[in-house]
Amino acid sequence: MSFKNVGSIKKKYLLSENHENEEVQNQIYKYQAIDKILTQIVELNSSSKNVKGVNKSEINSKIVGVYSPDAHELQLPFSMALSKSIGQSNVLFIDLEETSILPELIDVANGENMMDLLYEISTENDVELDKYIHQYMGFDYIEPFMNPNEITEIDEETWNAFFEKIKNLNYEYVVVLFGRTINGFSKVLENVRQLYVLGKAGDYYQKCQNKFLEYLNRIGYAGEMTKVILPMSATNLTEGTYCIGELLQGNLGLFVKKLLYSEVSDGRY
Repeated sequence: MSFKNVGSIKKKYLLSENHENEEVQNQIYKYQAIDKILTQIVELNSSSKNVKGVNKSEINSKIVGVYSPDAHELQLPFSMALSKSIGQSNVLFIDLEETSILPELIDVANGENMMDLLYEISTENDVELDKYIHQYMGFDYIEPFMNPNEITEIDEETWNAFFEKIKNLNYEYVVVLFGRTINGFSKVLENVRQLYVLGKAGDYYQKCQNKFLEYLNRIGYAGEMTKVILPMSATNLTEGTYCIGELLQGNLGLFVKKLLYSEVSDGRY
């Protein structure tokens, strides 16, 4: 406890043996999953830049989309790994799956979710986004829809207003997982600079992917598009035998980092 914040060390964290000490400032219970420990370190989760209201930043956020025509089982972990790796601690993740297990994966339920935010956008001009934005392992996120029918209730006008607002936030990247084609999907894609299309090995899945690529061609999608075949599955992901934090830091995280590195080398970023 006599350890001081001196020189280049500006802040200290103490790993505690007991849960009781968690209430003490800058003390973290050490016998827990690494993703929960990382979430408690403020410096790793400081990507929110005063998003209260909607203040237009000097440079629009780059919107990156993820879509899987066959609803790939790893579309959510892939999008989370992408959010963790793509920016320099300044990334917002939007999960637009109609039935998302994001709260279960990270074991956190925050209350206000996408439906609440979209309702507020459709009924009010001055929206305080800070109450909807939370942090996890270095990126920000908004809690997804609670009920599977809610996403069908959002009209095209509300979606356009939503994307206009997040585009003008002070984020380097906004990663959007399109669990389904929302109302006005083709119009929304005009804001997406890079789109990752997830697929699986096999003739059936390849046909699904090709069909979606034909659709992109018909609507004249002008952004960059990357086809991704993930060489792994989500077996045991929700059974406690494979922590989501380990997946993002391990095999899937490394796969995404290599994918991003190759695209940087090709000049896409």
